[in-house]
Amino acid sequence: MAITNVIERLEYEWSLENGFLGLLREGRFSEDGLARLLNLLDEIESSESEFIERRLVELLWHMPIFMRWQKERLQENGVQPEKLSSAITEVENRLEVALGFP
Repeated sequence: MAITNVIERLEYEWSLENGFLGLLREGRFSEDGLARLLNLLDEIESSESEFIERRLVELLWHMPIFMRWQKERLQENGVQPEKLSSAITEVENRLEVALGFP
């Protein structure tokens, strides 16, 4: 998949209007948004290249951290903590496949 397409789709997921991560910021958990994000992460293929485009890294590395920060806000809106924990694990697992391990 073209890196520019991946970046555009990741930027959408960070958008406040309908992106999965943007909705989390508002205390809303979107099952459809999570599925869309996980599918996108599955499409990112780790490369043999030593370098990864900086913008891609900016959009990826912060996801699990940000998701953890939203725990209280989601709980205030009635989202079960287990749902968020499961989503974080799924995101981290896909990031490990896409980016590899040190």
